[in-house]
Amino acid sequence: MNLISVILPSHNSAAFVRDSVQSVLNQTHADLELIAVDDGSTDETLAILRELASQDQRMTVVSLAKCSGGPAKPRNVGLKAAKGRYLAFIDSDDAWHTRKLELQLSVMKRDGLGFSSTQHVPFQVEMPAQKIDALHLMRARQADSLQTTPITHRTLIRKNRVVTSSALMTKAFAKQLRFDEREPYIGIEDYLAWLLLHQNARQKSAVLHLPLVFYRLRDDSISSSKLVMARKIFYLLKHYQIDGGGLGVKRHFYFLTYVAHSVVSRLLR
Repeated sequence: MNLISVILPSHNSAAFVRDSVQSVLNQTHADLELIAVDDGSTDETLAILRELASQDQRMTVVSLAKCSGGPAKPRNVGLKAAKGRYLAFIDSDDAWHTRKLELQLSVMKRDGLGFSSTQHVPFQVEMPAQKIDALHLMRARQADSLQTTPITHRTLIRKNRVVTSSALMTKAFAKQLRFDEREPYIGIEDYLAWLLLHQNARQKSAVLHLPLVFYRLRDDSISSSKLVMARKIFYLLKHYQIDGGGLGVKRHFYFLTYVAHSVVSRLLR
């Protein structure tokens, strides 16, 4: 049984959510369930989700009466409902390559991984995900086909390289997974979750060198503000603990590493 539970949190995503849902339901690995958790949307998002669910029995919709303010709570609600052996996440404005789950799952089985992510392709809001020539991108990376790089707690704390919409993990690896719903962690709740999962991980983790996720760039997203994100990362590092102890002066080194990576990424765009 290779049932994959895909969790999709949504809030006022009517303009994009249809593309996201279809990219999941059109996967070549069809043994999946899609749990869409609407976080108190006030637009047509919930109606769109219910319409799509009526057309595919693999999809269920959960509606939260009140907006929680971030994706942590709807993801946690989805986690409680998940029945699969594997867990995956997709944000309501992102999309997947058709073979995303198939290729990722094959690598996880081949290498005995408990957690994996993939590379991603950022694109602008006005460019529909389906217009991206994904097959061309994959052909361009044939030399690196199904090659991976290990993910460790040590590498993660220097730079979060896991795009949430690319994450796939075994339920055993994610046994303690829970996204922090507190306000200071909105926008970085995923990063904190990956750090905690990798602290004492017993299974290997890796990133697949294929761009299988289309990551939509939006001016209104938290991650679009570099200053806001920098403050949140500093807060995380200040309060983060390993085996009951804080990072001490190391947090300043890790923060400078984050800043350096951000500057380099911006220059290379």
